[in-house]
Amino acid sequence: MDSGAYLREDLENVDESWTVARFDSLPHVVHILTSKDRDGEIQALKDQSDIVEEVVDEVVQTYHGGFNRAIQNYSQILRLFSESTQSVGKLKVDLGNAKKVISARNKQLHQLWYRSMTLRHIISLLDQIENIAQVPTRINKLIDENQLYAAVQVHVQSARMLEREGLQSVSQLKKIR
Repeated sequence: MDSGAYLREDLENVDESWTVARFDSLPHVVHILTSKDRDGEIQALKDQSDIVEEVVDEVVQTYHGGFNRAIQNYSQILRLFSESTQSVGKLKVDLGNAKKVISARNKQLHQLWYRSMTLRHIISLLDQIENIAQVPTRINKLIDENQLYAAVQVHVQSARMLEREGLQSVSQLKKIR
């Protein structure tokens, strides 16, 4: 006979008052005190107690390994969950720090970009100034080569360039004007 059938048979022999969720001992005590065969009733009560203890022992022995594994698994799950929670907390802090660093770097990059744009504009103006500064020499060369039409075109182009907003304030270009 397997242990499951043995347990069912033992449980069938247990009085219903022992199987309720909340055991009440008072009816049993009153019954024993009012019984003519007190020793027999006490022995019946002890037999019921022995059966219940055997069933509990059998269940505990049968399921002890499973309970231990379940408790260990649950403990490991709680440990992993706790470690994950700590890791997520650290990750949030790291992400916050990274955001601050990136934000600072973004401001620096914006400043550098603005500087580069300003420097490009300055370089472009300097190139234009250099080209305009060479205009009198180019015009004289074209006149010497008897290319008067080309000399007039260079003169007109340079006059237009001198009228640009950024070049009007350059004092060295007044002589060329």
